[in-house]
Amino acid sequence: MTIIFSSREVADDWWRVVSNSDITLLKDNIQRITPQFYTHNPEQWNFFYFFTETQVKTVSDQFRGKMFIVLENDRGGRGITIIPPQVIVDSTSGSS
Repeated sequence: MTIIFSSREVADDWWRVVSNSDITLLKDNIQRITPQFYTHNPEQWNFFYFFTETQVKTVSDQFRGKMFIVLENDRGGRGITIIPPQVIVDSTSGSS
Protein backbone atom coordinates (compact mmCIF):
# COMPACT_ATOMS: atom_id res chain seq x y z
CA MET A 1 0.00 0.00 0.00
CA THR A 2 0.99 3.57 -0.54
CA ILE A 3 -0.44 6.26 1.70
CA ILE A 4 -0.63 9.66 0.06
CA PHE A 5 -0.95 12.69 2.32
CA SER A 6 -2.07 16.14 1.22
CA SER A 7 1.05 17.66 2.84
CA ARG A 8 4.03 16.81 5.01
CA GLU A 9 2.26 18.48 7.90
CA VAL A 10 -0.68 16.09 7.54
CA ALA A 11 1.73 13.14 7.40
CA ASP A 12 3.45 14.32 10.57
CA ASP A 13 0.12 14.92 12.31
CA TRP A 14 -1.07 11.45 11.25
CA TRP A 15 2.04 9.78 12.67
CA ARG A 16 1.81 11.77 15.90
CA VAL A 17 -1.82 10.73 16.39
CA VAL A 18 -1.20 7.08 15.42
CA SER A 19 1.92 6.64 17.55
CA ASN A 20 0.33 8.26 20.60
CA SER A 21 -3.00 6.50 20.20
CA ASP A 22 -4.44 4.22 22.84
CA ILE A 23 -5.95 2.11 20.04
CA THR A 24 -4.01 -1.16 19.90
CA LEU A 25 -4.74 -1.70 16.20
CA LEU A 26 -2.75 1.45 15.47
CA LYS A 27 -0.17 1.91 18.21
CA ASP A 28 0.98 -1.72 18.46
CA ASN A 29 0.83 -2.48 14.74
CA ILE A 30 2.21 0.45 12.74
CA GLN A 31 5.92 1.21 12.90
CA ARG A 32 7.81 4.13 11.39
CA ILE A 33 10.88 2.87 9.57
CA THR A 34 12.02 6.25 8.23
CA PRO A 35 10.29 9.65 7.98
CA GLN A 36 8.92 8.43 4.65
CA PHE A 37 8.25 4.70 5.21
CA TYR A 38 5.97 2.86 7.60
CA THR A 39 5.13 -0.81 7.99
CA HIS A 40 2.38 -2.83 9.62
CA ASN A 41 1.44 -6.45 10.18
CA PRO A 42 -1.69 -7.25 8.11
CA GLU A 43 -2.12 -10.49 10.06
CA GLN A 44 -2.73 -8.36 13.17
CA TRP A 45 -4.84 -5.75 11.36
CA ASN A 46 -4.81 -4.60 7.75
CA PHE A 47 -4.24 -0.87 7.46
CA PHE A 48 -6.26 -0.80 4.24
CA TYR A 49 -9.34 -0.67 6.51
CA PHE A 50 -8.20 2.56 8.18
CA PHE A 51 -11.25 4.51 6.99
CA THR A 52 -13.82 1.74 7.52
CA GLU A 53 -12.79 0.08 10.80
CA THR A 54 -15.03 1.37 13.59
CA GLN A 55 -12.33 0.81 16.22
CA VAL A 56 -10.11 3.49 14.64
CA LYS A 57 -12.89 5.91 13.61
CA THR A 58 -11.89 8.55 16.19
CA VAL A 59 -8.49 8.73 14.49
CA SER A 60 -9.41 8.11 10.86
CA ASP A 61 -12.15 10.77 10.82
CA GLN A 62 -9.49 13.41 11.54
CA PHE A 63 -7.77 12.53 8.25
CA ARG A 64 -10.70 12.13 5.86
CA GLY A 65 -10.03 14.22 2.77
CA LYS A 66 -6.40 14.70 3.81
CA MET A 67 -4.96 11.32 2.83
CA PHE A 68 -5.77 8.26 0.78
CA ILE A 69 -4.56 4.68 0.55
CA VAL A 70 -3.60 3.04 -2.74
CA LEU A 71 -3.20 -0.72 -3.11
CA GLU A 72 -0.07 -1.72 -5.01
CA ASN A 73 0.54 -4.82 -7.14
CA ASP A 74 -2.32 -6.81 -5.70
CA ARG A 75 -4.10 -7.79 -8.90
CA GLY A 76 -1.73 -6.98 -11.72
CA GLY A 77 -3.72 -3.94 -12.81
CA ARG A 78 -2.32 -1.55 -10.26
CA GLY A 79 1.14 -0.70 -9.25
CA ILE A 80 3.83 1.86 -9.23
CA THR A 81 7.47 1.32 -8.58
CA ILE A 82 8.66 1.79 -5.03
CA ILE A 83 9.03 5.42 -4.10
CA PRO A 84 12.77 6.09 -3.77
CA PRO A 85 13.94 7.22 -0.33
CA GLN A 86 14.48 10.95 -0.10
CA VAL A 87 16.79 12.81 2.25
CA ILE A 88 14.35 15.09 4.03
CA VAL A 89 14.13 16.78 7.39
CA ASP A 90 11.70 15.00 9.68
CA SER A 91 9.31 17.75 10.69
CA THR A 92 8.52 15.92 13.91
CA SER A 93 12.07 15.48 15.23
CA GLY A 94 13.99 18.02 13.12
CA SER A 95 16.50 15.32 12.10
CA SER A 96 17.22 14.28 8.54
